[in-house]
Amino acid sequence: MNLIYTDHVAPEDFLRLRSIVGWTPIAPEQAEAGLRHSAKVICVKDGEQVVAMARLLWDGGYQAQLCDVMVLPEYQMQGIGRHMVTHLVDWLQSQLKPGWSLKLNLSAAEGKEPFYEKLGFRRRPCRNAGSGMDKWMFGQG
Repeated sequence: MNLIYTDHVAPEDFLRLRSIVGWTPIAPEQAEAGLRHSAKVICVKDGEQVVAMARLLWDGGYQAQLCDVMVLPEYQMQGIGRHMVTHLVDWLQSQLKPGWSLKLNLSAAEGKEPFYEKLGFRRRPCRNAGSGMDKWMFGQG
């Protein structure tokens, strides 16, 4: 295994990973726009094959979201996900000016909460924070 970490993933590889891990399909144009507007992306290749990726959204102020953390099943439990998340968190930390605070949010896939807890994230609901929530919306026509 010859893993290479890069800061770019092609939309078609992003869509392929989403499909393999069983996530809701999105249109190619959405994948392209989402990647283009990400604050930071990390991609892992084994040779020419993309085997993992994650990305970070940030408003430049005090809210950020870690999203699309995906590792192909046969590459899980090898520290790849931990490396990607740590890399993105460290990059975000390096962007903060003295006196700034920032809330980094994520929506863990069911059963993946312990992975994120080991990296310093807290499970919601908890004291002073209600349940994380989301809503999928679909275009008509």
